[in-house]
Amino acid sequence: MNYKVLFVLNAVVALLAGLVLVFVPATGLAQFNMDARVTEQFLTRALGAALVSLGLTLWFAKDAGEAAQRNLGMASLGGSVLGLIVAIVGAASGIIRVNSWIPIVVFAAFALGYGFLVFIKPKMKE
Repeated sequence: MNYKVLFVLNAVVALLAGLVLVFVPATGLAQFNMDARVTEQFLTRALGAALVSLGLTLWFAKDAGEAAQRNLGMASLGGSVLGLIVAIVGAASGIIRVNSWIPIVVFAAFALGYGFLVFIKPKMKE
């Protein structure tokens, strides 16, 4: 595995999720049986816009230099770990009422992937 593959996978997931949240926020929230009032729909659209931005950034980062990829990998690791924590808290508190395993698995998978690329793979080269 390398940064290019992980960036492309992360970009596709972020872009798809972001576009759903921007254009059909009630449908996106319904997948998790979450409230879809006007405020929640607005915040969901804002989150979707951020995910689209992240997806595009990672898509174009796949062709960046090695140092830039490592830096973006560290940033993505931090974001994935933070997202994992938020998803676990959301599931434990009952905010995410159904399918809470989906964001947990997605964030955990990307956290493990970026953790491998940032910390383990460089040691394997030595």
